[in-house]
Amino acid sequence: MKGLLIDSGTGDLLIEKGGVVAGETSAQVAEHVLIANMGEFKEYPLIGAGVLQMRNGTPDKLWFAETKKMLRTCGVPVSQVKMSNDG
Repeated sequence: MKGLLIDSGTGDLLIEKGGVVAGETSAQVAEHVLIANMGEFKEYPLIGAGVLQMRNGTPDKLWFAETKKMLRTCGVPVSQVKMSNDG
């Protein structure tokens, strides 16, 4: 998916040569969906996986399916969601 890129260091729009940068945004959309909690996106209150809250715990068994559904709803092609041992 194409869109405006965000600077990962500052969270602001990425600007080069006096203009915003457009490019592939699937990775940054996936990152925002995983990090956000439900209700943070006011227009879409059911989007937000809240992965940071589960950092030291065990996720609900339905979390993986719900997260995959959220990512697909946002236009990110995903076939599997899994969590590594280090979170």
